[in-house]
Amino acid sequence: MIFAISHNTNHGLIFYFIAALVVALSLWRINRVHNPVALICEIKLLVAVPWSFINSDYHISFRAFYMPVEYNEVAGVSHNWSQLYIGARITGGLVALPVQLSYVSLGDKADFQNWVERKQEEVMENT
Repeated sequence: MIFAISHNTNHGLIFYFIAALVVALSLWRINRVHNPVALICEIKLLVAVPWSFINSDYHISFRAFYMPVEYNEVAGVSHNWSQLYIGARITGGLVALPVQLSYVSLGDKADFQNWVERKQEEVMENT
């Protein structure tokens, strides 16, 4: 921004625009850090998903969309915590849901896993 202000040339408006764009994108990315990637609720799990399943790029979306998943539908997570597997553990029965759980701390991953397992046991006891 200082460069844009100090260089008063014919291209000054372009520098102002680029500087404002960089500042706006930086502030938007800082705001995105505070969005939860999963909400653990009593009845269902709410997982932030991309607005389109064509790509799993969360950085393009302007707000998080949450998909409700029942605890008994959770079959597992990928080795790098980037996908949540839901459905039955049979051939063709699983759906890979892209999630951002890879950014969660190790302690929170363990809490997430323990909570899902406890809820699955509760569902099995009630049926």
